Amino acid sequence: MARFLKSLAAFIMGAVCGAVLALGLSVFAAWLFNISQMEGAYAMGVVFFYMPAGALIGGLAGVIWMALRPNRGKN
Repeated sequence: MARFLKSLAAFIMGAVCGAVLALGLSVFAAWLFNISQMEGAYAMGVVFFYMPAGALIGGLAGVIWMALRPNRGKN
């Protein structure tokens, strides 16, 4: 049960970090490439595609990191 909860916590933390990173990179890309934000289509793409994709990738990375991490404190 503890292993499941640790994996769930790693997924949630990774998902939040991945979504925030995707948001930051999307805002930076809009500034760098002069993407028009007049109609709001860019923001819809960020919120409904890039942030969930970043959250999924970050969550999976968190679970993989937790699984490959050596158990500290157990001999």
